[in-house]
Amino acid sequence: MSEVGTLKKGIDILWLIIEKGNLSVTDIMDTLSINRSTAYRLVNTLEQNSLIERAEDHTYIVSSVLMSKLQDHSLNFDFNLGILRVADELKTLTGETIFIGVLNDDSVLATHIIPGSFPTRTHYEKGEKLPVIKTAVGRCILAFQSPEIQEHYIQQIRNTDPSDVESFINELEQIKKSGFAVDNEEAEAGVRCVAAPIWRRGQAVAGIAISGPSVRVCQVKDQENSDLVKRFSEIITSGIESK
Repeated sequence: MSEVGTLKKGIDILWLIIEKGNLSVTDIMDTLSINRSTAYRLVNTLEQNSLIERAEDHTYIVSSVLMSKLQDHSLNFDFNLGILRVADELKTLTGETIFIGVLNDDSVLATHIIPGSFPTRTHYEKGEKLPVIKTAVGRCILAFQSPEIQEHYIQQIRNTDPSDVESFINELEQIKKSGFAVDNEEAEAGVRCVAAPIWRRGQAVAGIAISGPSVRVCQVKDQENSDLVKRFSEIITSGIESK
């Protein structure tokens, strides 16, 4: 039997056990019309790789390891849908683009984007990377990191414009007190963002931002927008903590 043929037989056995459960090797042989030596070899391979396991009655069932992985995937899928629903609700309230991102090396990685409803709006792509120190999402996460992590980014400023170091440190302190950050056209001309951190087990792991043209996401509305992002970040945080 070719490698492809062997792989297909192994997959067939796994699917059969997933669908039927509690199958003996004889059951597998009869159902799939394969010989005894092949059936034993493939079942043994599946068992060694923690895809199936032997039940008390010596039949084979889906392994607890695989079931756990499938459950985790289902939870992650449901959670991502939950984030999108929350972000979409915030977009409905504001009309602006909603950006959710995480720290990724020296960048903020966009993980969820809900485009705004206005004809003129900010445009981001899922997977897009933006500078940590210039974005509201990046700074609202960074403000709650350890001094060692903060120093890594402060050093970047020190290397390019030492005169900005003190004001940046002060800004991180202010973000920590207020619970939100503002990008005042620093990442992109004409665009302002207001962001708040998303938490998991006491750690700021992501950020959610309202992003739009500076004529609409203006300074006058910073308090209103900051209250919104903090409220919605708390909703997402509650969803994370409940998993």
